[in-house]
Amino acid sequence: MTIKPGDALPSLAAPEINVTRIAQVMDVMDDNNPVHIDEELVKKLGLRGLVNQGPCNLAYITNMLTAWAGTPDAVRRFQIRFHNMVCPGDKLTAEGRVAAIHPDGLVECDVALKLDDGTTMLAGTATMLPPRGTATMLPPRE
Repeated sequence: MTIKPGDALPSLAAPEINVTRIAQVMDVMDDNNPVHIDEELVKKLGLRGLVNQGPCNLAYITNMLTAWAGTPDAVRRFQIRFHNMVCPGDKLTAEGRVAAIHPDGLVECDVALKLDDGTTMLAGTATMLPPRGTATMLPPRE
């Protein structure tokens, strides 16, 4: 298999976003920010719901990339911008597209985490190793 700029990566649905999962991550991360569990506070702040942790949202993109690459150590660099908060009940999909092949063989991908309605929650680029057993197609030299 050969990969080239423009190729879509297989998308990956994120697990269900719910209060139980958010609370579990709070415990693991020792994260006491009340926007994750205090519904009265998020209403006062005008937020659309409890807030899923940013590292979890980034992990959904990471999981998509590592599934594509076939190895957990493929991702070399992320540049991500958080556009919107993820809340319980959101249905999310991580997606990506090959943007460029670097001369050293690394693959640059445009990545995003989107709601089912197409709203972008996170977006950016990931630079990574190509999937094992694939060849990369460099663009022609000018």
